[in-house]
Amino acid sequence: MNELEVTIQRLEKNEDAQKAYCCMTEVPTPWPGALCACRDWMSENLGRYVEGYHLQLKGGSPIGHLYYAPAERALTPYIVEEKVAVMYCEWVQQRYQKQGLGHLIFDAFLGDMEEWGAKGILVEATDIEGQMHMDHYRSRGFSVIHESGHQKLLYRPITQSKITVEPLQPQIPHRSGVPVEILVLSGYLCPYEVATLILLPGVVQEFGNQVNLRQEALTPESLRDYGAARGIFVNGRPRFGGAESEEAIRRVIIEE
Repeated sequence: MNELEVTIQRLEKNEDAQKAYCCMTEVPTPWPGALCACRDWMSENLGRYVEGYHLQLKGGSPIGHLYYAPAERALTPYIVEEKVAVMYCEWVQQRYQKQGLGHLIFDAFLGDMEEWGAKGILVEATDIEGQMHMDHYRSRGFSVIHESGHQKLLYRPITQSKITVEPLQPQIPHRSGVPVEILVLSGYLCPYEVATLILLPGVVQEFGNQVNLRQEALTPESLRDYGAARGIFVNGRPRFGGAESEEAIRRVIIEE
């Protein structure tokens, strides 16, 4: 680890945000447009809806990241009491994993949260390998406090052993028939998801007035209105996970 000469850089300015999402730079990304959109969103919202750290090699090239926000400003589908840090995403590039670098960036974050006086840290993980697996966080002192399908909400106390967390209830009504209603909640926190959003308008145009597309920027207000933090909802149901092809998008619309 020491031979790599790594540093931890707290994101503070536009230049930092434009280096974000090192998960998409391990190999040439198949979604360059989505990566640019996410970096632009982070530039516009840094210090408001997102904060974070980059793990950088000598010369400033990020090989790891950790993004979060205080609960009162976090774009997350939960009502959380104040003075809690909500982690969005954490990653170390695969060729640098298993060298203690993940602990290095997390410990820097934890130290800052202790200095801030945070009650604790929340993270929404999964039980799916390769997608922020919950066991990764259990080994750091996190415990599961809420479950919904594959999603697991975990909490690590700092100054308070328990906190109040209330999941938001989805407020997007289901419907059927034509015109097909597509609602996009766009927070641009993940290039994998945004790749589908970029293709969607072009496919929708093929269907003329049979499909209505509505895009809503993700904000604390839209969170309360819709009860969801992200997603593409087709006639009220989430139908896309991310990185779908034009043909896959077209097939879902035809089914509806």
